[in-house]
Amino acid sequence: MTATGLSSRHSPSLARAAGDARWEYRPDVDGLRAVAVLLVVTYHVWFGRVSGGVDVFLMLSAFFLTRGFVRRMAGPTPVRPVRHLLGIFRRLFPAAAITLVGVLALVRTLYPPTAFASVWEQTWASLLYVQNRLLAADAVDYYARTETPSPLQHFWSLSVQGQAFLLWVAVLAVCQIVVRRWALAPDRVVGAAFGAVFVASFVYSVLLTAADQRAAYFDTGARLWEFAAGSLLVVILPSVRLGAPVRAIVGWAGLVGLLVLGMVVDVRGGFPGFLALWPVLCAAAIVVSGSGERPAGPARLLASRPLGMLGRDAYALYLVHWPVLITLLVLTDRPEAGIVGGALVIGASLVLARGLTALVDAPVRAWRRTDPSPLVPVAVLVVATAVVVTPLAAWQVSTAIQDREIEARALLDNPGAAVLRDSALPEPPAEAALLPLPTMLEEEWVHLDHECAAERAVQEDILHGTCSETRGTSRAGDTVVVIGDSHSQQVTGALLPVAADNGWGVVFLIKGGCSMGMDDPGLDDQCGAWREAAIAHAERIAPAAVLTVVTRSDAGDTDETLRPGIERFLGRMGDAGIDVIAVRDNPRFAFDMYGCVMEADDPVDCAVPRAGSLADVNPARDLAAPGVRLVDLTQWICPDDFCPGVIGNVAVYRDDNHLSRTYSRTLAPSLAEQLPLSLG
Repeated sequence: MTATGLSSRHSPSLARAAGDARWEYRPDVDGLRAVAVLLVVTYHVWFGRVSGGVDVFLMLSAFFLTRGFVRRMAGPTPVRPVRHLLGIFRRLFPAAAITLVGVLALVRTLYPPTAFASVWEQTWASLLYVQNRLLAADAVDYYARTETPSPLQHFWSLSVQGQAFLLWVAVLAVCQIVVRRWALAPDRVVGAAFGAVFVASFVYSVLLTAADQRAAYFDTGARLWEFAAGSLLVVILPSVRLGAPVRAIVGWAGLVGLLVLGMVVDVRGGFPGFLALWPVLCAAAIVVSGSGERPAGPARLLASRPLGMLGRDAYALYLVHWPVLITLLVLTDRPEAGIVGGALVIGASLVLARGLTALVDAPVRAWRRTDPSPLVPVAVLVVATAVVVTPLAAWQVSTAIQDREIEARALLDNPGAAVLRDSALPEPPAEAALLPLPTMLEEEWVHLDHECAAERAVQEDILHGTCSETRGTSRAGDTVVVIGDSHSQQVTGALLPVAADNGWGVVFLIKGGCSMGMDDPGLDDQCGAWREAAIAHAERIAPAAVLTVVTRSDAGDTDETLRPGIERFLGRMGDAGIDVIAVRDNPRFAFDMYGCVMEADDPVDCAVPRAGSLADVNPARDLAAPGVRLVDLTQWICPDDFCPGVIGNVAVYRDDNHLSRTYSRTLAPSLAEQLPLSLG
């Protein structure tokens, strides 16, 4: 939903003077926007699905942007591209900025602190119109999973539009130069340019959607053909010669098709490939049906006053409905709003949208009419940016300073697993802060210092980004390669202090969801290929030992098992003369343990029996053999057969199944006791 997509009014007298009905104000298209936003909101609120309404907005935004250019392209007052672009963002940005500030206030007041860091990152991304890229990266990032829904996720489409506007104005500016220099017909030049964009983007979209739909959904390149369809619609409208009865049939078919799309197609799971033609063609059919001397089909319904009023607030309604919905879900701790809750969300969103339009959008448009100075849009953009950046930066900086101070004071009061080893340690004072702090949770993943280098540098493309090492590994007498998934990654927090004390180098070969069980399908289609490449790379490095987690626990399932095919991995290492440190898995839970600890009156309430996730006897016991060193840290994670969320004033887990880096480091003495005195 955009500025151009929400401001379609042009003077009818100017349109008639130009001899082309395309330039006339289309109240039925305002109504189409209203229908699209109603679909978006109702499907989000009550069905938890995507309706295809956003695809209509993408198309219509390009339709109005292109129409404004083509109308003036060959005339006496051509469009000034830079000023036009500034005008678009002046219209778009203030309402978006106020929404971002409102979301920051909501999150600061009502959301759990674990959501803060993610919202900060997404606010910056939304502010810079790159939210879609952030979500595309998160969609395929194992480590980006979160329990709290993002109140800013819907800004992805605004980011796509903002990026497309930059490209569209540039392309249209070139078309304008060509038209005026060679006296060519604007429709032909624009049609050729965006016809090429349509074909290239559509092919790319179909291929990328088939290969990686999650990433394609947020990809601007995979969406450009939807914009191009709107531009092409502008230039083909004069060539459409349909009688009123046919246009009526086409229009009603388009409206019905748009209304039923979300019911019969998994829009979120199949878009934006060829399936996205459905809403785009439906919207085009509705626009075509309302064109001509006498509008036909659903044009009269769409031009009705109620839909016209809703169309006026469509952009604001899109902005506010999602944060209102997600805030309700966070407050009620429910996965869906329900009938009554959904009605409250929609009612509140309509009121907020009306206020946002009246108090922000309308004054900005009025200022545009009264003051045409090119400095006005620049001033608006600067002020709107400052409105967001000032509280956002202040919140981040003050929180970072406060957290570092708390963390520094708390180190002596957070012994972690040490309280299980030394009963004489005093109880942490009641006022001591629990570590890790919620706003620093993303720092609780264990990472190493540098990319693998020298003889440890990766050779296969599939390993790039998954191999790292500690500083000084090249000079270390012995090296340990930690290989496998994120559970092997997190237990490395215990290994690093031991390695530092013994002068060992540590190398990571880690890919989330990909264990060393040779028959484990993993969570990624590339796990098999990555696993084989990682093992071959470890064999080339020839370390003194490799460390990996060899069992798999499951929440609520007492049948803890060996990783499928782990014996074959041990065989490969044995054949290469490499010792294996075989670690037992830590417990997993059916809920976010860290979130439970933060919200519970007493963290003890979050504890679960060890038997709820781990077997009575370590399944890895049968793996014991020369060259295989078994490591079981269960008694330091689940003392007395109970698995608490907090030990020694340190949160044991960062989520529902990963050890926190802070607690893992306190396991170092317990790990050292189970390792050989020397490697090799």
